[in-house]
Amino acid sequence: MMLLAAFERLLETHCSPQVVRSAEAGTFPAALAAELAASGFLDLLVPEEAGGAGLPLAELFPLAVAAGRRACPLPFAETAVARGLLARAAFEVPAAAWILPAPPSPLHPMARLATHALVEDADGAALVEMLAAGDDPWGTGGATRIEAGAVSGRIAGIDLAATAAALGAARIAGLVEAVAELTLAHVTTRQQFGRALAGFQAIQQAMAQLAEEVIAARSAASLAFAGEVFARLPAAVAKARASEAARAVQAIAHQAHGAIGMTAEYDLGLFTRRLQEARMAHGSEGHWHCLLGEARASDRAGTAVDFLRRALEVE
Repeated sequence: MMLLAAFERLLETHCSPQVVRSAEAGTFPAALAAELAASGFLDLLVPEEAGGAGLPLAELFPLAVAAGRRACPLPFAETAVARGLLARAAFEVPAAAWILPAPPSPLHPMARLATHALVEDADGAALVEMLAAGDDPWGTGGATRIEAGAVSGRIAGIDLAATAAALGAARIAGLVEAVAELTLAHVTTRQQFGRALAGFQAIQQAMAQLAEEVIAARSAASLAFAGEVFARLPAAVAKARASEAARAVQAIAHQAHGAIGMTAEYDLGLFTRRLQEARMAHGSEGHWHCLLGEARASDRAGTAVDFLRRALEVE
């Protein structure tokens, strides 16, 4: 809890909505980057003998969610995971590197502020310098493709698709929390027909569903962080359920806000644009549902619950 509290204080100071908007406009968030680098949070997963904290993946999860909740424009959790993997493979991480896991995907969130990427390699993943290319359809600093430079290191045995999906699920979990907080504040203070919106039964029901989706997204995303590495089936469950929550939360939030939610000046769009982007990046719920269905079809032992229990077992 102390670790999370310190991280949240850092984000509160250096990752305001104004910083996020400036990053969208092309201004690199230098103060945020410097604080994250100086704080040691990027080395949470780096082994102690290599100068890091040597913490397990599960300890990174609440920080990854917190970064999503602030719409952090830098790939914080992604870089922390990459630094841990590279340190274990005895590779020196380039100075001031912001690293994305970049398996084939129609979208790469935060690509325009990343300097390096982990791309698929015959034996696992390769670290390359990168440039964002293509479009930024949601205006968040993402890209529809990346241009990879020379290989500077390789990591064997890494499921890059599972890694990107799990980190995307954690980002969604934070984003839906932020959207829920904004929506609850709005319906509590907004007056209609002489009383707050929250006094209407239809709104109350919508807020109950909103809360359910937030809890479901966080619970599902946490499953992917339970092991020593990101595994395919837990990541599939995490990304599928989180993406479902992203779709539902966006719809509820914009219905509750009405026209104000669509204005550029209001903060809701900072989060819902990223929710839609994160939902589609590295496989939407449909993609991961298909993968889970195929896995179940090849493993018919017991009930569906038995299958999920085996799929989510931590080794």
